[in-house]
Amino acid sequence: MEPVVVEVKSILKQGLSLFTHMMDTVNNLEPGQSLIVKSTFNPRPLMSQMRRRGYTVNQEKVGRVIMTTFTPGEKTDNEDKMNETATHAQIEGPEEFLDNRGLVPPEPMQRTLQKLEEVEVGTVVVIHNDRVPIFLLGQLDDDGYPYETIAQPDDSAIVRILKTH
Repeated sequence: MEPVVVEVKSILKQGLSLFTHMMDTVNNLEPGQSLIVKSTFNPRPLMSQMRRRGYTVNQEKVGRVIMTTFTPGEKTDNEDKMNETATHAQIEGPEEFLDNRGLVPPEPMQRTLQKLEEVEVGTVVVIHNDRVPIFLLGQLDDDGYPYETIAQPDDSAIVRILKTH
């Protein structure tokens, strides 16, 4: 089966929402089908999402382009436990809302991480950002916080983060 190839530059040139396009592409992969993403940056949040779904990740730099290949693979028991915690955790609980729109980076990320420290375990921190907070998502993955991202029609994003620890 042929892999699906996505060139980030062409998506951005078309004015499409990168996050929405990538999630639609991932959700439409056939069982066993690979994905190749060509970009000039490291797609770290996508890498975390794909690992959670059982894909292996390989990267190769060709000039200024990073070719990231996501291949379906066998999950280890450890990955299954991590996936169960991070992906299948219910993002439910009392909510604390932060409107981060109109703020200049890194303020939205700093405000969000500060709020996450302040709230009780079991609380859902709901943020609204001007765009998908890629660096924040990477940090949340590293810290093991379950979250869901909801792309908005205006290319802003709502992220719901469950404080688990």
